[in-house]
Amino acid sequence: MACIIDAVFCSELEAGAVVTSSQVGQAVRDSLRAHRDWNGLTRAVRAAFAEAPDEAACREEWCRRVAEDALNSDDIALGCDAFLA
Repeated sequence: MACIIDAVFCSELEAGAVVTSSQVGQAVRDSLRAHRDWNGLTRAVRAAFAEAPDEAACREEWCRRVAEDALNSDDIALGCDAFLA
């Protein structure tokens, strides 16, 4: 789940928005493409926490809820490896 949280964190999705699992899947793919790989996403999240820890913490919490909802959804199967194809 951590990789999906990082990808959503780095995505263009607005914190607090209500999103579908399909939108989450697309956001993860777009984030991976923009940051090249999972390590790039992790570095971007780390940098965000260094620059604005309070804002990053709020976004991270929203991203965690989005990832949990997407992973529990029946309409799309999300997992780290699914985005590498």
